[in-house]
Amino acid sequence: MPSSSSSSDAIARQLISWLAIDSTSGQEAAFLEELERYFIGHGFRCERQAVVANRWNLLVRTEREPRLVYSTHVDTVPPYLPPREEGERIYGRGACDTKGGIVAMAQAGLRLLEAGHRDLGYLFVVGEEVDHIGAKKASELALRAERIILCEPTLNRVVSAQKGMLKFALSSTGVAGHSAFPERGISAVTKLLDALQALRTATWPTDALLGPTTLNIGVIAGGVAANVFAPSARAELIFRAVSSASELLERVEALCEGLAEVQIPVFNDPVFFDVPPDVATCVVPFNTDATYLQPLGPIWLVGPGDIEHAHSDQEHIAMSSLLEGIALYERLGLAVLSSDRR
Repeated sequence: MPSSSSSSDAIARQLISWLAIDSTSGQEAAFLEELERYFIGHGFRCERQAVVANRWNLLVRTEREPRLVYSTHVDTVPPYLPPREEGERIYGRGACDTKGGIVAMAQAGLRLLEAGHRDLGYLFVVGEEVDHIGAKKASELALRAERIILCEPTLNRVVSAQKGMLKFALSSTGVAGHSAFPERGISAVTKLLDALQALRTATWPTDALLGPTTLNIGVIAGGVAANVFAPSARAELIFRAVSSASELLERVEALCEGLAEVQIPVFNDPVFFDVPPDVATCVVPFNTDATYLQPLGPIWLVGPGDIEHAHSDQEHIAMSSLLEGIALYERLGLAVLSSDRR
């Protein structure tokens, strides 16, 4: 088996080579194939779990059933940004969310193998940035780990709680007509704006640990011309939830009744995690695959890089954070694999 001892330069080169592969959501195949080659080259076995046509999750393991599973998503948000290196920072789409974390987990796992620990594996899933389709499918795997270490960029702090999420569209309908004659038409835009204002001015739950519920109106579209009553209008929104997401949805539907129809809601509840001793911790307002992977084992959510750099045109990771992440993943892995067996 090839040695896992890698210099900082070799680790940087590995990340840059993986960043050079476009794996925006729905286009993950080429990167998954590269991960297969990499892990098979290091003596692992790889198994594909079909998700939808031309998309699959990748389960990586030794000959043993894994007690420890490192996991994350392989898809990134668009647009693809090619890698570049500036000083100790590596830029590119996925640098911190989450290809930097994949490099860190890979390095940590190889170190554990060299130390004689073989009860470990990896689970890489598709679609986290859109609809969690890969993680939802992965929950069907016949896999029960003592611990899943799930990567998201948290500055190497272990997450004690994450907010939930309610994402949906609002659709309003009107009656087209000449705008000089208000009695001749109904503006769908006006109805939609009234619905949005009702949501913006409502009082939403606050949690002592997670903080307030927050709302973002991400997309608004509608109408055909300034002098025509809009026959249709649409908006896309997301709540970061600190309470029951299904109850949040019920209230949204009540506030929008008669103004807009709530469509294609996707939601999950906040998650509260156990955390290992002697680690830095944090609470995060963003959503992850943790909700859907919990049936496979208890989760520690942690990773190198800063989430505030993710999804931006300056997404990057510092090599110091990446190296710290490798050491942390190795230490957490040892805590699991050195414990008494089930």
